[in-house]
Amino acid sequence: MNDISKDKDYQEFFAGIKELAKGLMQIRERAAIEYAPIVEEFCARKHATANEVGRMLDYLFEFADDERILLMYKKVCRRFVYEYPDTISYYIMEYRKEYDRESLIGTKYEYLLHEDDDLYDEECVKQNNKIE
Repeated sequence: MNDISKDKDYQEFFAGIKELAKGLMQIRERAAIEYAPIVEEFCARKHATANEVGRMLDYLFEFADDERILLMYKKVCRRFVYEYPDTISYYIMEYRKEYDRESLIGTKYEYLLHEDDDLYDEECVKQNNKIE
């Protein structure tokens, strides 16, 4: 009887995960649809401030692992790279750190792959101390 209960719990858990994944896919789809005209209008503008460019890239960053959003991200970067090279460089590096880590290996930026290691190690020690 206990095995049946576990199996039912697993099936319910799995169904919940599938539903969550479906919801996330719908959010991604909606983001791609909603951001497309906004990015087009934004890139067509004659001027935008560095703050506006940064904000736009922040919005897109959360979905930049989606090819459609990545293309928009790149479009904004290409449009404003000469006006705000420092801002664009920052966001390109943030993208690489989050979504394209392999591109940093063997470069002078490889150290960025390990910048959170100390934080992670401290968190592990804290968690282990709580358990004991």
